[in-house]
Amino acid sequence: MDANYNLSGLVNRLKVRLEDDEYPDDDLKQFLNDTYFEVLGEAHYQFLERIFKQYADGSGMFILPCDYQTVLNFTYKLNGNVGSFTYMPAKDFMSMDKHSGVKNYYYTVFAGQVFYSLPELGENDDDYYELTLYYLAKPVAMTQDTDVPIIPAEFGEILVLGAQVRAERKRDNFDYAAIYKNDYDELVTNMKLRYCPRQLEGENRAKLPVAQRLRH
Repeated sequence: MDANYNLSGLVNRLKVRLEDDEYPDDDLKQFLNDTYFEVLGEAHYQFLERIFKQYADGSGMFILPCDYQTVLNFTYKLNGNVGSFTYMPAKDFMSMDKHSGVKNYYYTVFAGQVFYSLPELGENDDDYYELTLYYLAKPVAMTQDTDVPIIPAEFGEILVLGAQVRAERKRDNFDYAAIYKNDYDELVTNMKLRYCPRQLEGENRAKLPVAQRLRH
């Protein structure tokens, strides 16, 4: 990987493109992060996919991974048999009778935790349920000079172009901004074709917040 493919390297590339070594670093970092969240919030990219495993002997809960964004699938496995949990709104899940067995194999997400319901295993049962959470990760804002974007290096130009668009708009150079925006859109489309061969179901589609600020 390019050793300069990090926040500091991207800022330097921007200054060369803008022909302005004095352009404030904080502004350029903000433009890069705004572009970063914008493009990653538009699609299901393979490089955002994650797997988290947990073991249980019955109903319970666990804290979501810190980079969790949205669930793709949640499964359980016992004695070689695999099944998928069914999502239930938190209000319905919490209000159902825990002893009725009606809500077995359901789950919900609430307050940064996953709650799930499974038949309890016997005291002498040596087996455990293997739980697997398939999810999309959310990117973290780049703040340190050495921070590396999740976006593959071959598409790092997307971040530079997106930041250029914002910088030129701030300069009132709207013609230049429009040109860079066209190049940006073309690269984003190419990345989607390369890294988004599958489509999310509508109920799982999620957008990241675009307007995340690095400074107050």
